Amino acid sequence: MSIRNALLLALAAAVIATALILGALEVDSIQRSVLREAQARVDHGLRSLARYYEQRLAASANLLAAAARAARIDPTTSDNDLDRLRRELGLTLLNLCDLAGRPLSGSHDPEAGAVPVTHDPVLRRALGGETAWGTVRLDAARLTLEGGSALATALAVSGQNGEANATTDALFWWLATPVRDPGGRVVAVLYGGRALNYDYALVDELRDFAFDASTYEGKPTATVTIFLRGVRVATNVLGPDRRRAVGTTVAAAIERQVLEGGRPWSGRAWVVDSWYLSGYLPLRDPEGETVGLLFSGLLEAPFTDLRRQLVFRSGLTASFLILLSLGLAALLVRRITRPLGALGQAAHRIAQGELGESVAIRTTFSETHDLVDAFHRMQGGLAERDRRLREQNAELATTNARLAETNTNYMEMLGFVTHELKSPTAAVQMLINGLVEVHGEKLPPALSQPLVRIQRNCEEMQDMIRDYLDLSRAERGEFELHVERIDLLHDVVEPSVTMTRALFTSREIALGVDVPAGIALDADPELLRSLVGNFLSNAAKYGTAKGRATLEARITGAAIEISVWNEGPGFTPEEAGRLFEKFARIRNADTRDKRGSGLGLWFCRRIAELHGGTVRAESEPGAWARFTLSLPRPLPAGDETLPA
Repeated sequence: MSIRNALLLALAAAVIATALILGALEVDSIQRSVLREAQARVDHGLRSLARYYEQRLAASANLLAAAARAARIDPTTSDNDLDRLRRELGLTLLNLCDLAGRPLSGSHDPEAGAVPVTHDPVLRRALGGETAWGTVRLDAARLTLEGGSALATALAVSGQNGEANATTDALFWWLATPVRDPGGRVVAVLYGGRALNYDYALVDELRDFAFDASTYEGKPTATVTIFLRGVRVATNVLGPDRRRAVGTTVAAAIERQVLEGGRPWSGRAWVVDSWYLSGYLPLRDPEGETVGLLFSGLLEAPFTDLRRQLVFRSGLTASFLILLSLGLAALLVRRITRPLGALGQAAHRIAQGELGESVAIRTTFSETHDLVDAFHRMQGGLAERDRRLREQNAELATTNARLAETNTNYMEMLGFVTHELKSPTAAVQMLINGLVEVHGEKLPPALSQPLVRIQRNCEEMQDMIRDYLDLSRAERGEFELHVERIDLLHDVVEPSVTMTRALFTSREIALGVDVPAGIALDADPELLRSLVGNFLSNAAKYGTAKGRATLEARITGAAIEISVWNEGPGFTPEEAGRLFEKFARIRNADTRDKRGSGLGLWFCRRIAELHGGTVRAESEPGAWARFTLSLPRPLPAGDETLPA
């Protein structure tokens, strides 16, 4: 074997072996780090979800107590008044009974008998004079007692593929507050709750709080599920038919650990039809019994694809470096062996008697020394150039690494700041809302007025956070429509009013709602709620304090119009033409102290255009302002209204 071939084989073997070892280590590192970071995100999100879940439940109970005092609930309160209060609070049930459990008003089944107040831990605490709450499981008999057989039927959860009911029980946020007579004695209990069965709005809210609403190949990337025992009763996990997988069950191993053992579960799990990086926590009732599970998970497929892409790119880089190294090795060997070959050829020609070419060979080997010295100079030149190239490449690599690190840090900081701002702001907002609603009338103006200002500032900060998150989604092209047939009043108006109620209350603005029941339309309910919420927030923010505002909807020809009117300074026709532009804000004496991103109405216009509709602004300067959304009605092939 020639020296040239031996050197080539040795260098090739060394380069390939080194590349394979480093590549294997890099692939293993990529696989471990991607899944580890994703699972850590799931675990952190689940802990945040659990805290937020309990805070929302406690806030609902405090709102019930405050509303009961404000409405002056007593044993003579009528069914209609109680039903109106129930709808304002967004509850499924709201009933009133005396201390012995005899129904006084509400939706009780008149033939079902007394309420088991002594066996109900939440009602039992209310009998003792406390506002109480908890997550409880109500069986079919209790559901029938509290709301009639229609309620029990509506909350029953069917099994997979139309099989028999997976459960006839229902999971509730259960709330109770004592009703006192003028002397301060407890004379009745006002109680009720929000059914978690089919409560898609809550699981979507929990998901958006801890993660986001992005999708991957038509399925949500992040999911949240509420289980009644081992049965999904509210979820945004989608099955193979792209419908919410309500009625499906948890895996047996997870059920044993979390439901029976009461211990959290974290890891990779098969959920309905896909692998998820998952976390499960037990949901316990006030007596400590595990009545369900709280689940959060991230779809594994995006992380698997990301890992595959990183491995592929790493392989391409390694292959390129191998080929480049082999090429450089071949060049180096050729430069080493060519002078020796030339010397051998010269010697052969001399041996053949070709004396025309003078080849001086001295015992001092001066010719060989000159050849080797020339080669060394050439090699030294190549080495110097190679060193410079390596230094330049190292500088470029360092610069690229710094740029990549800067970009990564920016994206991580943006996500971290957005998430960290969202959670504490929401917590502060809920705390202040509770303080104002529960103790507002008892506090002196010097304390209550700053609380109201903080409450309003929290609302404005939440609006700005949502605006900048929506702007990021819009700039990345992630605004996608998920159209379905919806009921305008139930699916859009009521949730939007509930979300903005505190802002109207903080400015003492009377909000009226005039939306007929049964108006159906084809739209994305989440985006439509965001649009109506923006209209309402603007009315509360820019309307006259202690004034009036109205939310109306009507059918005009082939369109459905939704409008929000408020008393206030309004705007000029010239200003109206700019209101729906990005970052547009009216600057005058009336708006100088109002904070905002200038993005809300721009989002409204984008949402309207995605639905094939329009938005417009009208005003009488100094008197009133109105913002209107016009959407096309559903096609006549289907029913034009939903049952009320």
